Amino acid sequence: MKKMVAMLLTLSMLLAVASCNNTPGTSDASGDGSSDNTTKGTSAEESDETSESKDPNAPGNRETSELFNGAYALDYVFDDPENLKWNTYSESGGKFMLVGEDGALVAKISDPGTVTHACQVFHDGFAIYQNAEYQVDFDIWSDVERDFEWRIQLNGGDYHAYYLEDKAHMGTEPTHIQAVFTMYEPSDPAPRFAFNLGKQVGKAHNVYIDNLTMVVLNSDNAVEIEPMDPANPVNLNQVGYRPSDPKSVFIDNAQDKTFDIVDVKTDKVVYTGELSEPINCRGAQTTVYEGVFTDFKEPGTYVIKTASSGESYQFTIAKDVYKDALRASVLMLYTQRCGCEVTDKIGEEYKDFVHPECHTGEALIYGTDKKIDVSGGWHDAGDYGRYVAPGAKAVADLLMTYEDTGYKSDKLGIPESGNGVPDILDEARYELEWMLKMQDENGGVYHKVTCANFPGEVMPEEETDQLLVLPVSTTATGDFAGAMAMAARVYKSFDKKFAEKCLEAAKKAYAYMEANAEADTEGFTNPDDVSTGEYPDSKNKDEFFWAATELFVTTGDKTYLDKTKSLYSKSLAMGLGWADMALYGMHSYLLSDKNSEDKEFTDDLKNRVLDEVKTANAVARREGFYNTMAQFPWGSNLTISNNGILYYLAYMLTGEKDYRDLTYYQVDYIMGMNITGYSFLTGFGENSAQHPHHRPSQNKGHAVPGMVVGGPNSKPEDPYAISVLYGTPGARAYVDNDTAYSINEVAIYWNSPFVYILAAKVQNK
Repeated sequence: MKKMVAMLLTLSMLLAVASCNNTPGTSDASGDGSSDNTTKGTSAEESDETSESKDPNAPGNRETSELFNGAYALDYVFDDPENLKWNTYSESGGKFMLVGEDGALVAKISDPGTVTHACQVFHDGFAIYQNAEYQVDFDIWSDVERDFEWRIQLNGGDYHAYYLEDKAHMGTEPTHIQAVFTMYEPSDPAPRFAFNLGKQVGKAHNVYIDNLTMVVLNSDNAVEIEPMDPANPVNLNQVGYRPSDPKSVFIDNAQDKTFDIVDVKTDKVVYTGELSEPINCRGAQTTVYEGVFTDFKEPGTYVIKTASSGESYQFTIAKDVYKDALRASVLMLYTQRCGCEVTDKIGEEYKDFVHPECHTGEALIYGTDKKIDVSGGWHDAGDYGRYVAPGAKAVADLLMTYEDTGYKSDKLGIPESGNGVPDILDEARYELEWMLKMQDENGGVYHKVTCANFPGEVMPEEETDQLLVLPVSTTATGDFAGAMAMAARVYKSFDKKFAEKCLEAAKKAYAYMEANAEADTEGFTNPDDVSTGEYPDSKNKDEFFWAATELFVTTGDKTYLDKTKSLYSKSLAMGLGWADMALYGMHSYLLSDKNSEDKEFTDDLKNRVLDEVKTANAVARREGFYNTMAQFPWGSNLTISNNGILYYLAYMLTGEKDYRDLTYYQVDYIMGMNITGYSFLTGFGENSAQHPHHRPSQNKGHAVPGMVVGGPNSKPEDPYAISVLYGTPGARAYVDNDTAYSINEVAIYWNSPFVYILAAKVQNK
């Protein structure tokens, strides 16, 4: 067992470089590279990387396959400036860059900021074991005499230190630091080694680090890192089903031919069903068996049991079984509101997440001395940035929910409840009002507003750094135009003046696209001194297509239809944002009363949608869990919900019950019918995600209810997930840990498509 654990240590060191392009512990859904297309996926590939060819005694390369006295947990001489494997974090005015020069790691500090961690140099991706004794050695010096802090710490939660020297000192010549300590806390597979270089010296200077080692002195009593508990092999929708719903359970490697439904109150078997023939589930690299119990409709609370596999988590059958989950998934957006007070009037379960007005100060337009008011909107994800592209996607999902499903509740408890406007439209309008502030006078739309760096685990009102409005991008502008054109159509019967304002803004943004889209071949990228989410997208044709199509559907002006047809091609990805947005345009066009203007074009789009869904339906029914993916991207639950929207579009176009049911199965997947055994909707299900990467939830120690977490990731990019999930098949690669940002973060645009598919299930009788 110790050998296996030590191999995890070595492998985590080898894989640490994978996280270098993000900010571990602070990264979010933005700029994550997740797949937002409807996709069938491909087989996962595994890395064959080993250290067998390396000299175990070479400096900077002493890696072992076993945990023993003398093993090197860390060993860096920084001879390769292209592969430093160390990273930076800055806040509170800190500005610096990290380079390799003359065999040393050099922090070039231009502004040390106002707190010690304003300039942090850190390394993740190693392990540290309870009761093991370690010796740390390194050389450090600076252009100036100064104090500094170094620490080995928990990489998440309260980030407390396992070992800390907060008043260390360095001179202008190499200073050798040595420390011996014992790890008394539980073993940690993914801690952080950090140098905090901020605050001490109020001028620009360089800090040099070299010859850093962390050696195991005594591992005799080291406590092994326990493997994660195995997933429950019996999985279904843990929230439950309406009596008329299709109902399925999937059992991993079942040894039985039948399953029983047992009433929780009486402990009596009330139904017995047969299991299917074996199903090869590629994503999980296993064989699963399906049990269908659609014909069991008796209201109550139950578990499913088999003789060999044990029992499922509890589930309920009731007509209103999804009422609370749908409400909470919408209210998640309310709790993400920025620029206003968020109260607990929506329910006692939200009392820890109230906050006063936040981010109300004017934002500086990057590269200028001009400030503007961009207050409002939703915090995008686990941090407090606000981004136009994902915001437009989330708005579009809510507007489609209203148009397609007829979900019109005006009683969710938000401040606007009871005003005669469906609450999902009130919530979407809160984001739209902010988006209108992000439009420049020339029609272009600023890409985002954030601070220069991600905050720590603070409540939103505690992020007080200068807000920055980042430059206009054509992708943000195209998304803005599409969402505003939709809004003009939807809000016309509720607030004609607001609808007209949205339409004029959409036309203005469209004009900007006409003048600038073709010339933009690079898309938005962060300036060097900004490290928040990028949402990079170098292709704007799909955003332009969406904008033109929505303007045609809203206005009937054939000029827009001509543009739509000129932008369309078979290579235009059928995506639902944030990077590929064309399916929004196809969706609105195919369901509009204006799709008879060009029958050939309409038939082309319709056949493309139906061909895609016909193939997806066949794949989903042979893969297990009614899921088409074999490889799982960052934010795979986004793909699941987006696929559900596509399937429901096919249902609305054809009336084909299989397509409707396929949408329902995506809801079941999110709520627990998956190989991990988790409900990915926080607070719903007996075994739901409880530790999302989400600043308020981390700050309070428990999750805001109703948030959809990112889900399994075939190629995790945060140190914790890399360490504990190495070699895990993609469908199983999930861990409920708040430091695992590439697995367990949340986002407004991960909730919004789930709102759509859950509302579709609730509203369809």
